Amino acid sequence: MKTLYQYAIVRFLPHVETGEFANVGIVLCAPELGLFDFRLAPSRFARVTDFFEDLEGKLYKATLQTVEQELQRIQTYVTRLTPKALAQQMQEVVRPRETLIRYSELRSLYLDQKPTAVLEQLFERLVHRTFLTEEYQENLMVKVIRQQLKDEKLTHFKQQKIQDNFIEVTLPLVAKTNGLFVIRPLAFRQQTAIRLFDHAEQWLGRFRRLVNHHVLHKEHILLPLQGPKVSDSKLLGAFREVERELAAFGVQTLDYKDKAGISCFAKQALIPDGFKLQ
Repeated sequence: MKTLYQYAIVRFLPHVETGEFANVGIVLCAPELGLFDFRLAPSRFARVTDFFEDLEGKLYKATLQTVEQELQRIQTYVTRLTPKALAQQMQEVVRPRETLIRYSELRSLYLDQKPTAVLEQLFERLVHRTFLTEEYQENLMVKVIRQQLKDEKLTHFKQQKIQDNFIEVTLPLVAKTNGLFVIRPLAFRQQTAIRLFDHAEQWLGRFRRLVNHHVLHKEHILLPLQGPKVSDSKLLGAFREVERELAAFGVQTLDYKDKAGISCFAKQALIPDGFKLQ
C-alpha cells in the first residue's frame, strides 16, 4: 500500500550575503502514519567545514545540536496529533526564517516503502551525494576565486542576478563597472560524456541568449574551467570539444587555477572603455 510522504531538506547557511549553503539533513513526515522523523549529518562533518573555510567548526556543531534538539522535541510532540494537525506542524517546521538553518520547500512522494528506507534514500541522494556533484565543485571554485579577488582588493565582483525579457540567471561573480563583467566557474567532473555535454550546453545556451539580447558582451565573460578528474580518454575528449565550442562562441576560458589570468580579467573591469590591459 502506497503512503504519502512529505519531506524537506535541512540546509546550513552561515553566510546570508553570499547565499551559499550545504545540505545537512532531511525531515520526513507521513501524516496518515502519524510519523515525523529526521536525519542530520554528523556534527563533525568535514565536508561542510571545508566548504566554508572561514567558518569555525564550533558554530556548525552548535547549530546542528540545537536543530537536533528541536526536531526531537517536535518528534515527541506530534505523537498525539491528528493527520491534519501533523501536516500543519510540518508546514510550520519548514516555514522560512532568518536563521543559520533553512529548509527547502516542502516536497511530496507517494511510495510503497517503509519510512526508514525512504529517509535513508533521501539522505543518501540529497545530503551525502550532493558533495559529489558539479554544483558542489563549482561552489568550491567560486569560494577560491572570491577569496583571491578579496586578497587582491578586487571587491567589485558580487553575486547578482542578470536578466533579459524572459529569463533571470543568478551568477556568483558579477561586476557592474564599465558594462557587465561575469566570472562563472564551470566544473566538468561528470561520469559520462553526455552529462558533460549537457552541462556545457546548459550554460552555453544561457550565455548565448544573454549575448544575443545585448545583456552581456562575449569578451566580458570569463569561464574558469575544471576538467575531468579521471584519465578517461572519452571524457577528456569530450572536455576538449567543450573547450573548442566555448572558444568558437567567443567567451574567454582558462584553467580555474590560473590566478594571474583571473586577476587580469577582474582588473580589466575597472579600466575605462577603450583601454585594455596588456
